[in-house]
Amino acid sequence: MKILTVPDSFKGSLSSFEVCNCIKDALGDKHSVECVAFADGGEGFADAYRHISGGEEVFLECTDTLGGKTNAKYIINKNEAVVECASASGLRKGKDALHATSYGTGELILNAISHGAKKITVALGGSGCADGGTGALSALGVQFCTDSHEIISIPNGKTLSEIKSIKSFPDFSGISLTLACDVTNPLYGKNGAAFVFAKQKGANENEILLLDRGLRNIADIYNKHFNKDVSQFPGSGAAGGLAAGLAALFNCEVKSGFDYLCEISNLEEKIKNADLVITGEGCTDSQTLMGKLPFKICSLAKKHGKKSCLISGQIKNIQLADIQISLVDEVISVDEAISDTEKILKNKAKQILL
Repeated sequence: MKILTVPDSFKGSLSSFEVCNCIKDALGDKHSVECVAFADGGEGFADAYRHISGGEEVFLECTDTLGGKTNAKYIINKNEAVVECASASGLRKGKDALHATSYGTGELILNAISHGAKKITVALGGSGCADGGTGALSALGVQFCTDSHEIISIPNGKTLSEIKSIKSFPDFSGISLTLACDVTNPLYGKNGAAFVFAKQKGANENEILLLDRGLRNIADIYNKHFNKDVSQFPGSGAAGGLAAGLAALFNCEVKSGFDYLCEISNLEEKIKNADLVITGEGCTDSQTLMGKLPFKICSLAKKHGKKSCLISGQIKNIQLADIQISLVDEVISVDEAISDTEKILKNKAKQILL
């Protein structure tokens, strides 16, 4: 039997690549198992790209979400690079949307350019900031000024409303960006970055209102100085508006992170050639049906008439695949599944073909 394994990571336990290896160890002795480590635009996207297309990891000490220092990485592959926003500017303990900045993501992009990258893909999922991309653009050389002409060194969510002008900005006309994201939210408004995403980044109701006003302000500033309205294109609110900021400064294309990896991995052709398609994630629930990776993989399997299997840490009242296996059951608790995921996953995977 030809088995294709395309899982997401089991967040907090195993990467997508590690999940692949567990399933291959469990089934590879008796069957042909092909593995494709995958992601949908968030954490793990850069590793999935490297697994599919190759390239080298470049590590860089840069500014973290709350203005400290962190070790982050990106992938360089000839004149192309993949930068993962979550690596430098992801959610951290002590969430604080007002003081969070995307500055570190800008440092990663700038470093990639210095290494010869002309085409850069920025994965926007998993962001912990809501600064309209001002932090990243500041790291790239854009100078944001207050009404007293003071330059804001490391902009964040709180400083969005203080920005009154842009003093100078670099020319990146020779660089093209692909923004990989799987949301379609605009920059501001009831469906925008602040109202939809800022709460999970630590903002209370008053701070959400403040952030939304700041995002409206920065949209006007971008329009004035770059002659681009970047506030309403689908996905402009991704990563707290980082998508909008990058689209103001660069020549950008917006693409679904899933579709991007699907194309470069030739995934649909692999599904057509498989007898069974296996996918999974840490927890499968109603949110999975909103377009998460397992939903998309099962949908593609159904499209091509292939049998599908979902194996996840937990499965909550969802029937998504032909075969469904949960690591958590009457005997195995959530804590046990998290602490010994690899062993339990291998044992559970052996049940797939029983």
